[in-house]
Amino acid sequence: MRKAKITIITLFAGTLAAFFLISVFQPQKDFSATENRSLEQRPQVCAEDILSGDFQETYESYLNDQFVARDRWVDLAVGCEKLSGQRDVNGIYLGRDGYLLEKYTDGDFDPEITEDYIGILGDYLNRMTDQYGQEHVNCLLVPGKASALPQKLPAYAVPFEEQEVVEALEDELEQPQILLDLTDTMREHREEYIYYRTDHHWTTLGAYYAYEEWCGRTGRPLHALEEYDRETVSDSFYGSSFNKCHQKVRADTIELFHGPGEQKLHVDINDGEQETDSCYQMDALKESDQYQVFFDGNTAKITVDTGIEGKGTLLLVKDSYANCFVPFLAENFSRIVMVDLRYNSDCIDDVMDEYPDITDVMVLYNIEKFLQSSSNIDLLEEYE
Repeated sequence: MRKAKITIITLFAGTLAAFFLISVFQPQKDFSATENRSLEQRPQVCAEDILSGDFQETYESYLNDQFVARDRWVDLAVGCEKLSGQRDVNGIYLGRDGYLLEKYTDGDFDPEITEDYIGILGDYLNRMTDQYGQEHVNCLLVPGKASALPQKLPAYAVPFEEQEVVEALEDELEQPQILLDLTDTMREHREEYIYYRTDHHWTTLGAYYAYEEWCGRTGRPLHALEEYDRETVSDSFYGSSFNKCHQKVRADTIELFHGPGEQKLHVDINDGEQETDSCYQMDALKESDQYQVFFDGNTAKITVDTGIEGKGTLLLVKDSYANCFVPFLAENFSRIVMVDLRYNSDCIDDVMDEYPDITDVMVLYNIEKFLQSSSNIDLLEEYE
C-alpha cells in the first residue's frame, strides 16, 4: 500500500513538474485570441520586486497565462461549471436564444467611485452648458445588454439597477434635458438585432436607433433606415462575452451602414500615428476582435474631418460604444474630435485647448463601463 501511494505521489509530482517545465521553456504567447487579451510575460528578476512581493505575484500570473494548453484547460473548467448547473459563467449569464449577457451587481462598483464620477460628469456637463449653450451639449447613456434586453436573461437573473445612476446624474445637472437615457429607446426595439449575442456592444442597428433619438431630441435632419446601404462584412464574430465564458453559440454578424456623410472623410488617429479616409478598417476583420473594424479599435484621440463646411466641431468624450455611432454623426459636423479617457493622460481641458473651434460637446458612455475606475472620468475635472 505504501509503495502504491509513493508511486501515485511521484506520478502526480512528475506531471506537475513536466507541465511547469513545458510552460517555462515553451515560446511565450503575447496574446490569447480566445480571451481577447494580452498575456503576462516572464518578469525580470529584481531584488526590490522580490522583497516587496511584486515579483512573486507577477510570476504567478505569468505561469497561469503561459501554462501549457491553457485554452483547453479554460474550456474544461467552463464545461464543468455548466455541468454543475450554473447559469452564469465567469460573470456572463447564459441567456435565452444564444445571448450571452454581462452580469453586474451592486458589489461590482465602488460606491465612492460611483458618487465621485457622477459628480465629476455632472460638473463637466454644467460647465459645457454654460460655455456653449444647452442646445450644443448632450450626454447619451447607453444601457447594458441585460437592461436593454431583459427578455433574454435567465429566469432567475436580476439586472443591475442602472436607473439609479441615471437619476443621480440628472439631479446633478442644471439643464437635465441634455441627458438622453437610451434605455426606453433600446427596449422599444428589443426584438430586433440591436446588441450582439456574443459581445457587450450594441450593433450598428442599435447605434442607429440611438442616433435617431438624438436627431429627434436636437432637431437634426435624419436619414431613414432604408436610405442607408447596409453591408454585412462578417458573419463569424465572437466577442467579449464569448471570450469570458466559451459558450458555443451562433456567431454574430457585423454590419456597416453607408451613408452620404462618409464620402470625403479624413481620419487621423493619435495625431498622425495613422491616417485613413474611412471610419472602417477592414483589416481588423482578420483579427479576433472584429469590432475593431470601427476605427481600428480604441485609442486616446481620433479626429474625423468630414469635408463639410460650416457645421462646427464636435468634441465627443466616449467609450467604445461610440465607435459604430460616429459614422452617423459624420454628416452633422465639419469635424469630430473623439477622446477616450481610458487611453489618455491629459485632462479634458488640455485637449480642448488644442481645438479652439469646438462648438458642440457630447458625452457617450455605456452606463456600467462609465462607473468603472478604468474609465478615468476624473480627467473631466476642471483645472485647479
